[in-house]
Amino acid sequence: MKTKSLNGCAQPLWIVATVLAAGVAATGCGGGGGGGGGGAGFPLPPVAPAATAPAPAPAPPRAPSPPPNRDPVPGSEPLPSLSAPQAGSTAAEGNDSEGIYISLLDLALVGADGTIASKDHIGTLWGSIKVTGLDWSFNPDTAYYFIDASPVTGSGTFTPKKTMKGTYAYGKREASAFGPLNYATENALAVSQDSVIGKWANPDSNFGIGLSIEVDATGKFTGKTAGVQVGNCAISGVIAQAEPGTSKNMYGFSLNAVDGGIDGKDGCKLKTDRSYQGPAAIVLVPAGTFDSNGYFRSIFFLVRTTNGATLSAGLRRQP
Repeated sequence: MKTKSLNGCAQPLWIVATVLAAGVAATGCGGGGGGGGGGAGFPLPPVAPAATAPAPAPAPPRAPSPPPNRDPVPGSEPLPSLSAPQAGSTAAEGNDSEGIYISLLDLALVGADGTIASKDHIGTLWGSIKVTGLDWSFNPDTAYYFIDASPVTGSGTFTPKKTMKGTYAYGKREASAFGPLNYATENALAVSQDSVIGKWANPDSNFGIGLSIEVDATGKFTGKTAGVQVGNCAISGVIAQAEPGTSKNMYGFSLNAVDGGIDGKDGCKLKTDRSYQGPAAIVLVPAGTFDSNGYFRSIFFLVRTTNGATLSAGLRRQP
């Protein structure tokens, strides 16, 4: 609990000093006595003036807090608008079902051909959906991965370029809600193959997954990993637009790993005998507290191997 300054200390000392001064004065006044015709009696010694506590020094004026920075952060960009999407973006040119869908804990990437990969706080789902009008249902190739793979059933509806929702069940579990997932603002972002050129990284954090790559003009990349969950791996692969020649924000991501440990220490924990495959997209992360501070680009990818090993990360663009 916070303590207060000034009044919490000076005021009680001032009260104590006053009480002591009143006590001394009362003692001095209580001595008189006199008899009839007699003298004044034995004179009391003079009472010294009561000492008072020095007044506390005034607190220095508090410096005014600087106004919050609402200016764009260098290297950031403004958030696109779904009501006025950028030309060629998924929101401008895509069908009523494809795109990036998000909620507080879930994210799903739905391709123009109905492929779907999603991630929640427990596991991942991979497969495809059949879309009829605004209705959708999971195809038989869809599975949910948590410890092992379980077939998925379920269906639901789209609100075009707004939400995706329904129910699903996997294994022997009862049906539960799928979504609702919101159509992400990043669907309004127009991108190209050149949009992923450069260095991207996710420094190791409490999640134990550090990863950095450098992408060339063809989409090929090389890089490395670090962290307790993945170990030291040398990685390579390709990130390429799902629909080349368009400006839709959806990519395919392929990653291969080899052991980068030294003398058997901190060895690679990714699968080195098979490739990781899955979708990716450019997402925008806040550069500051306010929308006016802008947003930084990050590559989000969700990939898995044929035996169900999964890997997911967000790689922020580096200078």
